[in-house]
Amino acid sequence: MARVHPRLLVIGALALLLSIRLAPIVASDFPLGAGGLFVVMAHDLREGNFSLPAFTTYNDGTIPFAYPPLGLYLVALIPGDPIDTLRWLPLLYSLISVAGTWLLARELAGQRVAVVAVMAFAAMPNTWVIEGGGVTRGLGFALLVLMLWRVAVLLRDASFTNAVSAGVLGGLALLSHPSVGPTAAASVLLFVVFRPSFKAVLLAAGAIVAGALVVMPWIITVTSVHGLDPFIHALGAHVQAPALVRLLAFGPSWLGALDPILPTAIIGAAILLRRGAWLIPAWLVLLFVVPGGDGRYAALPWAILAAEGGLLVWDALRPTGAHGLAAGAVLVLLLAASLVASYQRFQPVPAGVRAAMADGPPNPTRADDPAVEWYPALTGQVHPAAYFGYEWTDTWDDRLAKYRALLP
Repeated sequence: MARVHPRLLVIGALALLLSIRLAPIVASDFPLGAGGLFVVMAHDLREGNFSLPAFTTYNDGTIPFAYPPLGLYLVALIPGDPIDTLRWLPLLYSLISVAGTWLLARELAGQRVAVVAVMAFAAMPNTWVIEGGGVTRGLGFALLVLMLWRVAVLLRDASFTNAVSAGVLGGLALLSHPSVGPTAAASVLLFVVFRPSFKAVLLAAGAIVAGALVVMPWIITVTSVHGLDPFIHALGAHVQAPALVRLLAFGPSWLGALDPILPTAIIGAAILLRRGAWLIPAWLVLLFVVPGGDGRYAALPWAILAAEGGLLVWDALRPTGAHGLAAGAVLVLLLAASLVASYQRFQPVPAGVRAAMADGPPNPTRADDPAVEWYPALTGQVHPAAYFGYEWTDTWDDRLAKYRALLP
């Protein structure tokens, strides 16, 4: 019997893992999760001939149009109903982030590790960002991964082209979602510390200038109308449980009890620390310190560590001849866990709930119920407890309190 080339096996396994991301999208007739705010903002851009309006018409019309606009512009520019765009566009960004992870992992850890790391990353549902809100979050994540790859290349090959590409990608990432900023800054600083190069550091400063030139038109436009208030409000609005609590509750991947990422990543971290290769373990720890960095952003070092650990197990089993069987079992486990987690995590607002909105605003059923966020977008009416987007205002705390008061 002819042997299948290992590269074909890897491509096939990756295709299977990526196809699972399609399953919840194909099974629904509506964007997954939230996204109503962005639908309205895309319409606002169209109606304003693509000039940034002072406020969005979403809900009561008091939210400044201060959100990073790149993803919103792309939704507005794509012909057709933005609701349809929110179903499919996040998947494209999700796939770009997988490609970027392959490039980044190869640069940081070598090709052998990158092959396994990209499969681990592709299987982790917390990296998918296929909800409707992924038109901004997913785009920002994909651009962040590509920016980190170019920074890693820059520190190896200090050239003007690498510096400009890293800076532009970083600026575009910030123009997509505000949460990428702390993770990007902390990660770049760490890369520079572990891979010091005087010329590269100088060029990295130039990259920062390039990134600033990309975001400055947006910042100037917003501040000329609203001042710095929206940015100040947004900095303190999102409140999450401590990073360690989220790790213990959800794990590093959202794969639940079937998660093979955590044990193999622990093995991988031990291997790298024993070798004195501190960069990836230190990166993981750093992202738990950076606000918001422990979720999908930390999936990058988690995947690389899991690859290191998985390859150690593979090499240990190889003399026994059981390595192929073990790898197949882990792949089946990843596929099953990803499929189960995808149906648990990624659901649209049910059609019955959407139809009932004609009778009045829905009460939230959980802490982040997307039905409340979609209500103003689908009906044009005001929901008194909608808090999505109000992080840019001074009414965030009041909105959040009203929302929580309606919870069962």
